[in-house]
Amino acid sequence: MVKTLTSWPESFDEDTIKAIRQAIPDNKLLESFFSKRISIEELATKLNWKSFEKLTEIIFQSIGYLTLTNFRINRKEIDVVAYNQNLVFAVDCKHWKRMPSSSLKKSVNAQKARALLLTSTLTFSKKQIIPLIVTLYESEFKILYNVPIVPIFKLKDFVNNVYGYMELITVIKGP
Repeated sequence: MVKTLTSWPESFDEDTIKAIRQAIPDNKLLESFFSKRISIEELATKLNWKSFEKLTEIIFQSIGYLTLTNFRINRKEIDVVAYNQNLVFAVDCKHWKRMPSSSLKKSVNAQKARALLLTSTLTFSKKQIIPLIVTLYESEFKILYNVPIVPIFKLKDFVNNVYGYMELITVIKGP
């Protein structure tokens, strides 16, 4: 039975299709996804961690965000930085089959610290910065230490509705 857990667009523009094809070279897998025989969640489980990061980037781009991947600052790396005129998401992608809570807690704290570094950049210093963990599967935690933990199949909905979460999550504002 096919799960339909995603709010992925009904159709794709050419740039998005090209990006998906570059990120996921498996043509059979892509055919299943584009013909809607598998969900975005199922697609994500079949990817390696690098393609999972790329898929996260593509989702942000599909809803109008500009993105940077593997962004380095002060010897730290952020998997995906997605931004628009007002917001910046500092995203750590976790393509883990299991998420031990101790590892997740460490990841959340590290992501908060990496997101804070973005306030020192000219491009992001005047924006609201949100540390975010994107996971393969849904976690028992939805928000941990005020950092949202969002499964990839709910990413688009979360980003589109982020203003409804602003009082519950960490929002870093620059100087």
